[in-house]
Amino acid sequence: MASSLLEQLSADLEVLSEHLRAGLDEFGTLYCYLEGSRGGKTYLLHAPYEEALAVLQALNGLSFRGRILLALDPSPLSPTLEGLPLSGPTRAPLAHLLEKTRPDRLLLAFPGEGLGQGFPGAKETPRGWQPLEAEEEPLVLRVEAPTGLTYQEVRAYGPWESPPLPLDLPISPGPYWGSVGLALGIPTYGVGLVNLRASLEALLGLW
Repeated sequence: MASSLLEQLSADLEVLSEHLRAGLDEFGTLYCYLEGSRGGKTYLLHAPYEEALAVLQALNGLSFRGRILLALDPSPLSPTLEGLPLSGPTRAPLAHLLEKTRPDRLLLAFPGEGLGQGFPGAKETPRGWQPLEAEEEPLVLRVEAPTGLTYQEVRAYGPWESPPLPLDLPISPGPYWGSVGLALGIPTYGVGLVNLRASLEALLGLW
């Protein structure tokens, strides 16, 4: 599984590199830089690798200032040594990329629509996602990245909340992994994959 996923990522990297500055990091995250007009900030747009086409279509021809670092995360597709599937992104690949690139803002593409401003905290147990105060311990998994790197993932994520923004966008529960960005002091918002382009236009137009 990991080797076939790496082959897919490598093929996509070759295509992206023909048009953009692109790379593949230690965790198998496929990334590329999109340059806007002068001024503005650096935004890291994190999205699941399986949503790559939809995200690239939303970004095509988008007008913005600054720079977007698009990070396509394959961790939800990565196998675990325990044989359990992952229900969503993991902590280590995103934390590594944030520490390496230090963007001004983090935007997390997630299932849903509009803006995600927070998450109450939760943990994933053998019986599914539960509140942090539930008795069951969170799953502790060993994840095999497409590159062959193995890392530990504790499926417990703390609460997070970002200040409201003056935008006319639907408000949805934010993605659980938003706490990774705020823990590093990076302003973080979720942006729904439904009508993603309209949400990105509104957000980037504000900043």
